[in-house]
Amino acid sequence: MTPAALIHVNPTDKKEATRLLEAIEAKQRQVEELTIAIETLKSEVDVFERRYNAHISRYYFELDKVELETKEYRLRLQLRREGANEEEIEARVESCFRVSRGRVDAYEDVNESEPPPQESKLPHTKAKHLQVLYRKLAKRYHPDKAMDAKEEERREQLMPLINRAYNEQDLETLERLSLGETEPDVREKTATEKRRVLQTELRRLNRAASQLRFEINRIKTGRTYQLKQQVENAKKVGTDLLTMLAKDLERKIKASQGQLVRLMNMWHRSN
Repeated sequence: MTPAALIHVNPTDKKEATRLLEAIEAKQRQVEELTIAIETLKSEVDVFERRYNAHISRYYFELDKVELETKEYRLRLQLRREGANEEEIEARVESCFRVSRGRVDAYEDVNESEPPPQESKLPHTKAKHLQVLYRKLAKRYHPDKAMDAKEEERREQLMPLINRAYNEQDLETLERLSLGETEPDVREKTATEKRRVLQTELRRLNRAASQLRFEINRIKTGRTYQLKQQVENAKKVGTDLLTMLAKDLERKIKASQGQLVRLMNMWHRSN
């Protein structure tokens, strides 16, 4: 009997293994594309948020601050008319507006202070795992190993993402991108064991793709992204929505400041 006669290869098992491997490869590519998409989306939202904060947030803060002071002086004047003394008035004002005042002060502290340096958030074992994943992915996705221009472009999109994830200790992203690789000894397993391993890996990839689609949808339905879309759509028809909003807030601030000055004058005259 020849050696070949001793080896029985079930065509059905081989066909199923091939199908699973092709499905894993296709799903792995989908996870890569979704990961690039969500990275791009987050970057666009972050850029818009910084622009919004630089141009608009300070106006909202200033308006909140003036309106809070206006409420405080209105209460002072009301309590003065009711016959309360200075100490009672200030205690009541502090009690009524403690939470609001705390929010205003916290906002000032955050904007005036330097951001703290980023510290390691991972324990030693996870940090080592992060390093192993990074090296494996950097080797897998290096642009120099691309077979054609399209593949090189995809790798050039993934490498900055992988570097960002490593520098920010984003273990979840690196683990997601590492999905789809089976262990070297899978070929030595029985047909049933091999099918089970491949099915498990495909399920993990399906879950990863679903999570990414969910996250993309969450970002797109969020307030910041929706505002970004409104600003971009307005720009297409020649309208600078952020500038209009800033001017409107400036008018409100001036009106509120005028009202505050009148209340402060009334308060000082009553002393």
